[in-house]
Amino acid sequence: MSTPPLNILISGSGIAGPCLAFWLEKFLPTCQITVLERAPEPRLGGQAVDLRSTSVPIVAKMGLLEKVKEKTTTEVGMQFVYADGETRATFPVSGNVEQQSMTSEYEILRGDLAGIFYGATKDLPNIQYVFDEIVTGIEEQENDKVKVTFKNKLPTAEYDVVIGADGMMSRTRRLVFGHGPKNDDYLYRLGQYSAQFTMPRDPAVDTQYAQWYNAPKGRLFLIRPDQYGTTHAYLGVTDSNLSRFDEIDKLLKEGSREKQQAWFEKEFEGAGFQTERCIREMKKSDEYYMQQIAQVKMDTWVKGHVALVGDAAYCPSPISGVGSSAAIVGAYVLAGELSRSPHDIPSALANYERVARQYVNKAQKLIPGAPQLANPQTAVGVTVFNKVMGVMSHPFALKFGSVLGNWVPAFGSTKIWSPPDYGSA
Repeated sequence: MSTPPLNILISGSGIAGPCLAFWLEKFLPTCQITVLERAPEPRLGGQAVDLRSTSVPIVAKMGLLEKVKEKTTTEVGMQFVYADGETRATFPVSGNVEQQSMTSEYEILRGDLAGIFYGATKDLPNIQYVFDEIVTGIEEQENDKVKVTFKNKLPTAEYDVVIGADGMMSRTRRLVFGHGPKNDDYLYRLGQYSAQFTMPRDPAVDTQYAQWYNAPKGRLFLIRPDQYGTTHAYLGVTDSNLSRFDEIDKLLKEGSREKQQAWFEKEFEGAGFQTERCIREMKKSDEYYMQQIAQVKMDTWVKGHVALVGDAAYCPSPISGVGSSAAIVGAYVLAGELSRSPHDIPSALANYERVARQYVNKAQKLIPGAPQLANPQTAVGVTVFNKVMGVMSHPFALKFGSVLGNWVPAFGSTKIWSPPDYGSA
């Protein structure tokens, strides 16, 4: 039986969407793929992400691993510091892809990784990127098609498959699956909000190490280098008492940058370290992003001829260390299962969920107590945490790291879980 020429719509051009388009084109060369992006051009900004565990061999099969190496951030490890800048614990890169450290062997800016996947797919004849466009309606039809309406330029059309790859706050998810049984958009809140931005590099204080600094009241500075001569900053506020975030949660939904930044400025008052610099540069930064740190938890990611992939379906959160990896693994499995059952889309999507969930269940396992354990509320808690990290940074603790890797994919080998072999690029 010949393979039908499937018409596939992917909403989202970050990491999961282009990666999925790449593998669909390889596995189903007769299909037509449209990738939507709500922004007017490719969104190539963002903070550091990385490749870990199962995603590494998948990107290698794409022939893109060398391009990733060329774009790494140049970060050589992570240091935990006190307010005076004194280093208390150093975790250098391991040099071993099978047992990665806190800094990955493939640490790369989100925009650079998305750009690599976009570059590998944008000129393929059966892949079309459409920018400045969003989906406004998705309706399953009796003819096994999905009717989709759009806001701007595209006419209403029918597709064989619709994929939501549009991030943690997925519009596709809301249109097809609603807001969840608890009206929480399927978000499992982890008690942390973060502001992320880029600022000028200061050679006097910025090194090739990432610098992690904790202040009481669950406040975190994370400052990281890149290969472009700038510094990336992550300001996090953590608390198990979610009522602390009532104001910023409202400001997040309203989208007022100035009011959001005023909230962070107030929260970080008297925090020490590089507070004044970071707050000052945050207000001036051309690249500012603020988000709630959460996981997406759903009983199912598929419905009829519609499926979700990446953060839209199973965001493990940035603190998992494998958000991008989960997106890459999921995209590969989804394309592979569609290629195995192109005549029965619902079965293919069900198989995608069954297979990929084996990895996702591992990816969503956080270190017990995270993120509160790593962001203490008291000065005593900060002191204890720093002492623990000092012990963990000693060479004898590397053995513990290998044990941890068996449980947490971020520190595990490329064989912590292996997908089916659907073929190679």
